[in-house]
Amino acid sequence: MNISPNTKLVGLIGHPVEHSLSPKLHNSLYKKYNLDYVYLAFDIAPDDVGKALEAFKVLGFKGFNVTIPHKERVMWFLDWLDTEAAIIGAVNTVKVENGKLIGYNTDGMGFVDSLKRRGIALKDTVALVLGAGGAARAICVYLLKEGVKELYIYNRTRERAIELIKHLERFFSGVCLNYLTKENIKEVQPDLVVNTTPVGMWPHTQLMPVEDYAFLPGMIVVDIIYNPIETAFLRKARQAGCMAINGLDMLVGQAIKAIEIWTSLKVDYDEAISILIEGDKFLL
Repeated sequence: MNISPNTKLVGLIGHPVEHSLSPKLHNSLYKKYNLDYVYLAFDIAPDDVGKALEAFKVLGFKGFNVTIPHKERVMWFLDWLDTEAAIIGAVNTVKVENGKLIGYNTDGMGFVDSLKRRGIALKDTVALVLGAGGAARAICVYLLKEGVKELYIYNRTRERAIELIKHLERFFSGVCLNYLTKENIKEVQPDLVVNTTPVGMWPHTQLMPVEDYAFLPGMIVVDIIYNPIETAFLRKARQAGCMAINGLDMLVGQAIKAIEIWTSLKVDYDEAISILIEGDKFLL
């Protein structure tokens, strides 16, 4: 990369971030489209988020992405929220403009687009979401916008699941919204199961967000983790006859939207995914 004093800075904050493919994806796209940008990843502890954002403003960053576990916490330090981010209650993309921090959320859009590209319709389906954090919030909002008729949430902390359901009920009516416990999660037979938690992510690749879950043939199972490409959760789903989808499409979809927010450039999806996948081969 040809980095100069004019090179514009963007990046990622999370904890941890060493697994992230975002720097590879973004920097390859900037090179391909002749954008004088560089994308860096920063491991920021939760208590240091505010200080990091102030530093980004001082250093002249044009924007940054936000990943686990900061998608909700980062909202405390922003100057303005896009309407979509306000409804979701979480932020994954921030633009720095005239010294102001503007928050957006592109996770839900990236998730739904990954299903639509496979011809999957969500209207009148039953969905189960594992987790109640920032990614879960975005995905739940978009599932409801797409017409899911029943939405169930399972989270290790029941209070977080209830809090998310109450938040969703403020914006959506006429939908069955409920939380599940370890004892009754097997009573629901959804069309779609989505893992939004980091459980199973590298390096703890053998962990499962739900132990002994009874997958049924024909279920659509999505794990938004992309490292590893096939988590233990997805492998079990695939072996049970489910359609198993990893988080690569969502990663690419939200990256494309973030680049558009920061630069106004519309990046082609096929060109973006080709940076990470060549034929059936995943390129690390």
